[in-house]
Amino acid sequence: MPDLHVLLLPSWYPTDYLPARGMFFQEQALALLEEGVRIGVIYADFRSLRTLKHGKILSYHFQVSRSEENGIFTLRFHGWNTLSARLRAFLSVKLTTYMLQDYIARWGRPDLIHAHSVLWAGVAARDIYRQLGIPYVITEHSSGYARGLIKPWQQHAIRDALAHAAAILAVSQSLAQTLLPYLQQDHDSVEVVPNVADTAFFSLNPALRSKSPFSFLTVAFLKPNKGIDILLRAFASRFRKSNGVVLEIGGDGPQQRVLERLAIELRIADKVKFLGYLDHNGVRQAMWRANVFVLPSYVETFGVVFIEAMATGLPVIGSRSGGPEEIISPHVGLLIEPGDVDALAQAMERVKEQRHLFADDSEIRYEATRRYDKKVVAERLLEIYRRTLRK
Repeated sequence: MPDLHVLLLPSWYPTDYLPARGMFFQEQALALLEEGVRIGVIYADFRSLRTLKHGKILSYHFQVSRSEENGIFTLRFHGWNTLSARLRAFLSVKLTTYMLQDYIARWGRPDLIHAHSVLWAGVAARDIYRQLGIPYVITEHSSGYARGLIKPWQQHAIRDALAHAAAILAVSQSLAQTLLPYLQQDHDSVEVVPNVADTAFFSLNPALRSKSPFSFLTVAFLKPNKGIDILLRAFASRFRKSNGVVLEIGGDGPQQRVLERLAIELRIADKVKFLGYLDHNGVRQAMWRANVFVLPSYVETFGVVFIEAMATGLPVIGSRSGGPEEIISPHVGLLIEPGDVDALAQAMERVKEQRHLFADDSEIRYEATRRYDKKVVAERLLEIYRRTLRK
């Protein structure tokens, strides 16, 4: 479709202080840009005061910045998060609709809006549709539905935003099922369109993968939902006394100090390396060093990091937590029940000792690229956009 102009409204998005947050939204936007779509982004960022270092407060003084980020027209609101959840939601929606007027004046009226997650980009898209008649598509990403985190005061907004959407997407079938109670009976079903994975960047290791030491790797934001404590306990139960076996943990977050203390208590601190925050290149380097990727989340709506690991040729171990079941097949890795320390320990031992039972590196990579490469996902989205605009 020539000159298709799509405006993305992300509910969270990469920033200078949290560059990995919402990275998959940005990567999807870049994938669409490569397919010839004009792409814009409007994002209202309410930054926690805890993340504002001395001397930086004035850089977030409730101003709007306008820029072109890698070819993407981008408007950002920069404010402080000192508000109640309800007031922050209200302002996020109102600021997004307000910034749209500036966006249109500078870059023109979009043909279509693609909102990522109902709360609160989807609600903003609904308001814009009511005011200007611009149709919108919603992709849901949030695990809040499965985790019972949706508040009663949010439910009406969710139902109303979904009711007026031209198409409703979810990144996995399990997430799609959690949306069904919020749909009107006469609404079309939820379509599954996965997140984009940069399988060109996450490539096979250009050198031979070392087996000494044998390295397990996880990469995650370190919070309780990711089950990293389960991983430490499983690793300790099988490999505490094993020479030449290590565990690398990439990422930071609120649980980092707790997990470091747990590694000491389990007497595996000498075998566990906390890598801290990793940028894209750091994640790839860690994956090239590793022999197996493991992430035993309790709830995972998708799991793009599994695909990135597979794209580098790694076998993967995940949990039946939502998204991983749709990514991990028996010939590329193993699935365990969330929270099952013994099952995870057995799976880690099995992949280490019986690597030959799984596909080789290039076959694992093929599974990642054929389903999740950015061109594959972008073409699927373009098909949905065309169908939406034909309506």
